[in-house]
Amino acid sequence: MYTPLTAVTLMVFYVFALQCVSTVAIVRRETNSWKWPLFQWFYMGALAWGMAFLTHLLGRLLGWN
Repeated sequence: MYTPLTAVTLMVFYVFALQCVSTVAIVRRETNSWKWPLFQWFYMGALAWGMAFLTHLLGRLLGWN
């Protein structure tokens, strides 16, 4: 169902994605604002997506279909 390339791509995504909601809550409490928690949530999401996308492209170029 999933190829090895898909598995590697998912692993790369989860390495960079912000998964801990309690971290967002602590940053919200410490900064007393939603600015930084939202920034970190979107930044880490975009970073994770971008790195997973690059991993997938590189894997396809190497023939890991």
